[in-house]
Amino acid sequence: MNPIKTIPRGDSRIDEKLQKHKAFWERDENSLLHSMGVFAPSLPVSLPQPDGTNITQAEILTPDMVNPSEMAAEIDRWLTDTPDSRLIAQWQSVAFVGLGDLLPFSQPFFKIPWVEAMLGCPITMTEGQIWNEHYPGGAEAFLEKKWNVETDPWFDLYCEFIKQLKVKLGDRFPVTANTLFRGPCDLVAAVMGVQEACIGWLTEPELMAKLLRICTDAHLAVVEAGYKLMDPYPDGPADGGYLNGWGFWTPGPVTRMQADHSTLLAPEMYAEQILPYDLEVIRACPHCIFHLHNPGLHVAPALLEIDELDVIEVVVDPYPNDERKPYEMDMYKRILEKKPLILDVNFPSLEEAEWVLGELPHRGLDMNARFAPEVVAKIPSDNPAAVMYLFE
Repeated sequence: MNPIKTIPRGDSRIDEKLQKHKAFWERDENSLLHSMGVFAPSLPVSLPQPDGTNITQAEILTPDMVNPSEMAAEIDRWLTDTPDSRLIAQWQSVAFVGLGDLLPFSQPFFKIPWVEAMLGCPITMTEGQIWNEHYPGGAEAFLEKKWNVETDPWFDLYCEFIKQLKVKLGDRFPVTANTLFRGPCDLVAAVMGVQEACIGWLTEPELMAKLLRICTDAHLAVVEAGYKLMDPYPDGPADGGYLNGWGFWTPGPVTRMQADHSTLLAPEMYAEQILPYDLEVIRACPHCIFHLHNPGLHVAPALLEIDELDVIEVVVDPYPNDERKPYEMDMYKRILEKKPLILDVNFPSLEEAEWVLGELPHRGLDMNARFAPEVVAKIPSDNPAAVMYLFE
């Protein structure tokens, strides 16, 4: 296997993919995007240091422990030293190699809960896994602080990541700012705790509104900062387009939204208390992709009524049993009647993936099928959806 050196400009293979991406946004007939590969669970990561060491544990992770230049440089070693392309697909710290209809891209280290860190939530690393703790002192202490995330060291690190990736990887892995930014209600739950947030929506709506205001403003500040540093995709099918965090072209700047916490809430509560703030984020860019998990599909009908929301993405986790499957399939069809849909699914078998693909309309569908390694081994080598793009 040869490492990626560049994405060839004007290459017919790239142009073909970009035209497919344009058709997806326009919901042309049979505008299917398709990829098939190995399921990538949350693998442990390490943080390479200038002295050659690697950090895998930290009681409190600080920005100085995360080196954008070293992480970008590690991509060359990763591509050269990993003989099994399936393992390459699983190693996605700052770069994604491209698969099927999806193009290679890079992004600021997606394992870091960026906005939570900027909002003062302690970040912990244990055995290569990274997560955030609640804000010290709880919601009241959080509200007492005068927040400006643009002065936070994690904010500076995020911006430095974009700059370094553009210089070191941009010609092989075009840079996107659509890394993991959790939505306002997810940030509130991170600050005060999930259980406390669920009670708060019921008993202290005014307090929750104050928290949502701060979290929304922080999210918007990071989105704005990212696009000030971004460059449009140079060979898109229209001027001003960008590559997004799913590996396909977007007609203009695009924001990634999510409201995973809404999985625990009634749709009426989400629509009344949280959606007004989510709308601010949805409208922050000309385009928006809204991330859900299949247990949160009950809020999808409200999202379908938002004209400014372009695409809904659903991560199917866990895979539904026979009782729930008809409900989920019906929801996917309802979404596709109004908006493009991205489905990211860890399928139990190739046959199941083929069945789902056959049941759903292909107009505006991006089907990203993932499988266990032993199932991937059965995919024919000439299947275009399973081709990994490694250009010389």
